[in-house]
Amino acid sequence: MLGFYNISLQGSSHKISGKECQDSSGIVKLENNWIVSVIADGLGSAQYSDVGSSNAVQTIIKYLQEHLLTEWNVEIICDVLKEAYISAKNSIANISQVSDISIREYDTTLTTAVYNGKQIVYAHVGDGGIVQILDNGCFTQLTVVQKGEEFNSVEPLRNEKAWVFGSSDENVCAFAMFTDGVYDVVCPWLLATEEQKIYVNYVRLFMDMNVIKAESEEDFILLKENAENFLLSEYNSNITDDKTVAVVVNTDIIPPLQCEEYYIEPNWEDLKRKNDDKLYGQEPITE
Repeated sequence: MLGFYNISLQGSSHKISGKECQDSSGIVKLENNWIVSVIADGLGSAQYSDVGSSNAVQTIIKYLQEHLLTEWNVEIICDVLKEAYISAKNSIANISQVSDISIREYDTTLTTAVYNGKQIVYAHVGDGGIVQILDNGCFTQLTVVQKGEEFNSVEPLRNEKAWVFGSSDENVCAFAMFTDGVYDVVCPWLLATEEQKIYVNYVRLFMDMNVIKAESEEDFILLKENAENFLLSEYNSNITDDKTVAVVVNTDIIPPLQCEEYYIEPNWEDLKRKNDDKLYGQEPITE
């Protein structure tokens, strides 16, 4: 079975400022049993980015439902994904024209995955990302975070030059998609130069069959509730941005566990100290 769930929650900073949740997400199962999963994060600097993100997700899902064929061909699926992204961009442009408001005010990121139970074909623009579990039990990043030229800026959907299309190998048993608020915890900057860049103990709670042990659609309803409660818990209180998670799992494959060291909690204090040494240099030795 291909099980799935998705969550988009308003961040605490937006609750305080009175802003709507600017994230959006959606997952559908196609008639051929492929899964389409989409996440979008409206840019905080754009006044109507919640409209942009919601419209982008809805447009992508509708387009892929109508145009994806039954043959699994990576090149063809990438072509259809590009057409879908053009459709999403044009849809937002039409909203901008009708409202007489700059398209920049609807800016959003957009990440899409099409999954057949063993391989992902994806389209990506922005600072969210996809993390996958391979059938050997390893966690890996599938996408690369995109930032703009300016500090703390991000590439939006309207920048076609930033669109990336690609595929995984045919050995994916589960994956999760995150907008940047949660993705910055899943792949934190303190692990950026480490061999394992993913906070494995955190992300496996969402999608590792060794942990979630899901077997039915009802199980995934409960998993969604548990994931929502976890994201809203004190443990994640440092994530003040909107929170989006979209998870797809092939429950027929239980990935083998790695050695115990693979799941050891990172030594965050040592990682921070090492990073500070790189940034500021070591303290001089005094007698």
